[in-house]
Amino acid sequence: MTPQLRAGDRVVGLVGRLLTEVDRLAEDLTDEIRGSEHSYAESTLIGRDQLRAVVRDNLSTIFTALQGRPATLEAPRAAGRLKAEQGIPLAALLHAYRLAGRFIWDRLLAAAVDEESTVQLLHLASDMWAAIDDYSSAAADAYRSTVEERSRRDAAARSMMLTSLLDGRAGTHASAWEIARVLDLDRQGPFLVVCAEVHDRVEPLPGVQRRLGASGIGSEWIHQTGAWAGLLSLPHAQAITAAVDQLAAITLSRVGVSRAFASPVNAPAAWRQAQLAVQCLPHGTHGTHLYGSAPVSLLAAASPDTAQEVARSVLGRLLALPPQERTTLLETLHAWFAVGGSTTAAAERLHCHRNTVLYRLNRIAELTDRHTADAQSCAELYIALETVRLRGRPGSPGTER
Repeated sequence: MTPQLRAGDRVVGLVGRLLTEVDRLAEDLTDEIRGSEHSYAESTLIGRDQLRAVVRDNLSTIFTALQGRPATLEAPRAAGRLKAEQGIPLAALLHAYRLAGRFIWDRLLAAAVDEESTVQLLHLASDMWAAIDDYSSAAADAYRSTVEERSRRDAAARSMMLTSLLDGRAGTHASAWEIARVLDLDRQGPFLVVCAEVHDRVEPLPGVQRRLGASGIGSEWIHQTGAWAGLLSLPHAQAITAAVDQLAAITLSRVGVSRAFASPVNAPAAWRQAQLAVQCLPHGTHGTHLYGSAPVSLLAAASPDTAQEVARSVLGRLLALPPQERTTLLETLHAWFAVGGSTTAAAERLHCHRNTVLYRLNRIAELTDRHTADAQSCAELYIALETVRLRGRPGSPGTER
């Protein structure tokens, strides 16, 4: 309820006469609002008759309050909801109430033909404008609530559509493209699916939609269990590298990126690829990984139990060493693989003598029965080493996941 105004008897009479003419006054005020505010004149969603009905309800309510009778805020709230639903800007809504206040005041002054009526009007002036503020505030609050609710509904609908693409419920090729169109993801280029690991509810890719959008890359995101899922629509195939680089620049967790694909109907397979790509990065790190860019890592991620069994079989005795020795030998083996099997380059990388590298490689051969000069042994050592790098020491607490 609005505060009840203290109207003098002359004012009550003036307002009563205006109330009997509310239909004509609503016509005049509607024309004034449409003439002064382009948003109303140009809107194709709210017609003149609909606007006039809203104006009439609000004038009637304001006149009732000016007579000192109780009045509710339902009329301005209804106006706020309608303008929000029809896309009329909030500024235009508030401007209409200011116009209404001036309109009513002018009509009251014109109707006050004697000094006593004018004096009573002047005493009422501040209260009247306070009431206009109350009504415009109620309309604005309803407007904002409607916009927020509509935004929540729209976000929920978009989330459901993206989920249906990722889990395959979108159905046909045509349905998948229609969803992409609604999500504004029907650009000419290929698509990517992204899986970003979430830790402690921290946003893993802050500002990602804005940042990608600045590069002409459309995206839609949803929160899945333990992850953020994103569908990216690229302007052209050359934008793949830019997209991955943008993600890498802001990520706070492990991020997997699928292979590029041409139709949104293929999103379910790409979602599985992105999830596997996350597992191609070591636990506890952050960065991006493009599916298929490291085949051995992909094997370890796709068959984690088998990969762990291989690691135990190949590196079992080495992994049983005291932590410092174990770490030294694994780092040496990793460095040797990283530089293409050059003991000299590995020594430079590890800041030690070449003979030290040779000694450590021989020690690894003793513990694993696999020599770095043998191709099959190298393959087995590399797969086992990559498994340990990604998933930790087989059988150790907290490493198998």
